[in-house]
Amino acid sequence: MRVLVALENHFERGPNNHIYADGPPNYAFWSRYLDVFEEVIVLARVRDTAVARGEQERSDGPGVSFAALPDYRGPWHYLRCLPALQRCVRDTVSAADAYILRVPGLVGRLVWFELRRRRKPYALDVIGDPWEAFGKGTWRSIFRPVFQQVASHNLRAMCRDATAARYVTRRVLPQRYPAAPAAFVTSFSDVELQKGFAAPDALAARSERIRARENMGDLRPRHIGFIGSFAQLYKAPDVLLEALAECARRGLAFEASFVGDGRFRRDMETLSRRLGLECRVRFLGVLPYGKAVQEFLDSVDLFVMPSRTEGLPRAMVEAMARGCPCIGSAVGGIPELLREEDLVAPNDPQALAEKIAAILGDPQRLQELSRRNFEKAQEFRSEILDEGRREFYRAVRDRATPRGVR
Repeated sequence: MRVLVALENHFERGPNNHIYADGPPNYAFWSRYLDVFEEVIVLARVRDTAVARGEQERSDGPGVSFAALPDYRGPWHYLRCLPALQRCVRDTVSAADAYILRVPGLVGRLVWFELRRRRKPYALDVIGDPWEAFGKGTWRSIFRPVFQQVASHNLRAMCRDATAARYVTRRVLPQRYPAAPAAFVTSFSDVELQKGFAAPDALAARSERIRARENMGDLRPRHIGFIGSFAQLYKAPDVLLEALAECARRGLAFEASFVGDGRFRRDMETLSRRLGLECRVRFLGVLPYGKAVQEFLDSVDLFVMPSRTEGLPRAMVEAMARGCPCIGSAVGGIPELLREEDLVAPNDPQALAEKIAAILGDPQRLQELSRRNFEKAQEFRSEILDEGRREFYRAVRDRATPRGVR
């Protein structure tokens, strides 16, 4: 049986005609579907590049092919590309037997319209909340409230008619966007860590660094880390910058590093200068997935994710797996990772600054958070998640209508 997976991610087609991604979802990610399905077709946006990429970043391979959509960026480009997008969706839907839509998003919405027209059963991977994604501060447009209402309504309708649904959070998303009583429903994370866990010597080095600063009165700046896309302001780098400015006014010794890229990066660099943080804040761009990210996280004294919207954030889980103390906003799946005392309300720079100062000023709490987060990250080992994933794929397969069957 051939499964179609539709998602919002951007991919690149290299000069060798293979498809590449920045980190997951690479071929190892897609090959998990082959435990149950014979073939996987990935429907996603693809752009051509002349840059050669490493084999570790390759996404296609035996049993995994891509149906390339135009690489539109933003709603107005989407409208210009709509006829070509619809043609590709029709052709790809015709070539598949089962369907998994990773939603919310415009690609999943297009496939949903086509499947409804054909009265085909489908399954959902619900990975985010459009009400939060189009919430205050996420998108600078007078149309933001309209998109917020429409996208949330669409996702509720998708979930209501799906034959199977997988949610990345256990509580928030299933409650806001419930599936039908007859549907197969499960919850597990996309984040799977086969590697990336800090070795005992790395954990010991972090613990010793915290202890040395406590015992010796080490006044060197604490390193605050952030990882997230600047394509939109979902990850709220602006809120973190405003919180850091407040920390500077309070006399906190710190340096901060922002990892990620996108169209709002230049705006954030401008905001950093306007807030007087140019000597304290670095924008590092995108780091190569794997060792470079792990080394960055090992250098961080406190990882901060002040997002306005989240599913279950991979960057935070990876930080926890390195033993990083973490602060996050109380949105999406973050409260399922962190304790209440390590959370702040979204869009509140003052509260975030107070939390940063309190945690960095408490070495015992830093030690406790490091140990606790590393233990929590063990829940994301592949051997724990594999069986739940296969059970979901089998439910999708068993509820599908193969090609040629009405």
